[in-house]
Amino acid sequence: MSFNLDESEKNLLKNIARDTLFEAVINGKKFEVDATELSQNLKTNVGAFVTLYKNKQLRGCIGIFEPNEPLYEVVRNMAISSAFHDTRFNPVSEDELEDIEIEISVLTPRKKISSLDDIVIGRDGIYIQKGSRSGTYLPHVAIQMGWDAEEFVSSCALEKAGISFDEINEADIFTYQSIVF
Repeated sequence: MSFNLDESEKNLLKNIARDTLFEAVINGKKFEVDATELSQNLKTNVGAFVTLYKNKQLRGCIGIFEPNEPLYEVVRNMAISSAFHDTRFNPVSEDELEDIEIEISVLTPRKKISSLDDIVIGRDGIYIQKGSRSGTYLPHVAIQMGWDAEEFVSSCALEKAGISFDEINEADIFTYQSIVF
């Protein structure tokens, strides 16, 4: 599946995420989006992650790969989840809102790989799954950490999925790309 967003679509999604964040934190309500004027891309069912940063530090990150809802709703729902349901952090408070920066990663469908050689660092994100345990790293994580493919997969398995080093060879590994803005 080839999927791209133009700058106006990216800006609109950022505005939806920001308006959603403010409405949820200040008023405890879900931001309503008028979908009548939205492009077909924004009405397409594709996955996305919404990442929140405060002072350049991670403040929340939650996403979904295969939603049953359009992209604009995914962004809205993941903004709320990142602010309130990332268990690594306390919920975002009103006094933090002005310091929150939002990054959106729109995801391509996952592709199962058979070898770590199939991973292109910087282009591919990974998703690893063994039974009910799973975890993911977005593509830029490997670059930020200076990892090669083996380190990328090992860290994701151990830190995100709870899959031991001995179990990695039995796990399913998928790659995907993301449009980050």
